[in-house]
Amino acid sequence: MRCAARFLERLQVSDRKHTAPAIPFCGGDILMDVPRFLLLGPLTITLVILSCQLAHAQSPTKDAQLLFNRGNSALRRGDAAEAVEEFRQFVRLEPKSAEGYFNLGLALQSIGKLAPALDALRKAASLQPGMRGAHLFIGIVDYKLNRLVEAHSELAHATQSEPKNSAAWMWLGVVELAQNKAESAAAALDRAAALDPSNLDILYHRGRAHLLVSKQSYAAMFKLSPDSWRVHEVLGQADAEAFRVDDAISEFRLAIRAAPHEPGLNEELGDACWTAGKLKDADKAYAEEIKNDPSNAIAHYKLGSLRVTRSDAASGVPLLDRALTLDSALTNAHYYLGKGYTALGKDDMAIEHLRLATDSRGDEELRIMSWYQLAILYRNLHRSQEAAEALAAFRQMKTARDQRQASRLEEQGRRRDQLPRQEAIPTTDPP
Repeated sequence: MRCAARFLERLQVSDRKHTAPAIPFCGGDILMDVPRFLLLGPLTITLVILSCQLAHAQSPTKDAQLLFNRGNSALRRGDAAEAVEEFRQFVRLEPKSAEGYFNLGLALQSIGKLAPALDALRKAASLQPGMRGAHLFIGIVDYKLNRLVEAHSELAHATQSEPKNSAAWMWLGVVELAQNKAESAAAALDRAAALDPSNLDILYHRGRAHLLVSKQSYAAMFKLSPDSWRVHEVLGQADAEAFRVDDAISEFRLAIRAAPHEPGLNEELGDACWTAGKLKDADKAYAEEIKNDPSNAIAHYKLGSLRVTRSDAASGVPLLDRALTLDSALTNAHYYLGKGYTALGKDDMAIEHLRLATDSRGDEELRIMSWYQLAILYRNLHRSQEAAEALAAFRQMKTARDQRQASRLEEQGRRRDQLPRQEAIPTTDPP
């Protein structure tokens, strides 16, 4: 029997607590809405600060206004120590200025003086109870002081008073992660992501929260039944995602032994075998999947595509036809049908399916390869104009793809119908 520690290790989910980064402040403005400022530290977390000018408070004296402006200038230069001194002098002259204490608190925390920062931020909140952002930053400093209960209370208050503030929801989720409340953290971070879907830091914490929820579910599975086929299946999935294909194959086979007629297990085994280059085993697994689930369009597609690529078009083509009958949205099947009909000498059928494979809904690489195969077919049939058009489309798509890949790394989540790569896009025109 596999031990629980080994089980969780295989799932590769970390639950370590991360250190909070430092918090910047706005130079002149105090809270959220205007520019975005980057928090520096082991993790980078972006906050948006709203405009809250000193002029909104009671008019300060001339000397006080000068000190406040100098403090903001120091913040713009990144000189937090000087800003602290300017704001300290300012609040001595203007002891009822919530804005002054707020900026002082932000400056103090930036130089690591967290306890005085918390005092200043609380003073700002007491002077102006409705001050936007006060509870957010008090909560952040509480978190950095490892005062998790207090931080949670402040950040929950911030989300209630400013329900559209993505930073407040994110920090609430971060605190709940530190409290090992993975499910509630995931819910808070889902709210943050809905408000700011392009924020990488929110997405990072959200992903971590959901991973921890998954880890807890898997640990509960193992505790309930360590030899369950479900446990072997999830271990196989984790191994497959980590490219430990031999381990994945072993786990899927154990799952199948325990539940031989369970839909999906043989398909997953076939995927792992194909990735490992064990094509005969993959063929057998997909065939078993179809016996268990005759309506599984993806299994028909995979088995048909596998047989076409293994030069068995005669049995592969009917499987691909059946896949499209079951699910007409499997655009990629047209590419393999085109190759299959080409191998069977049915050029007109091959051209029909290859042209369907160029549909924009299909996989980009297969669309490019479809134009390449069409160029060859048209040339062999002495249809020069169509061959030239197909070749031009191939060149255009390939060039665009190469340029895009050169400029940035493209990452794509693996879809269930995405097959292991069997052929590379040619670097030259058809012979």
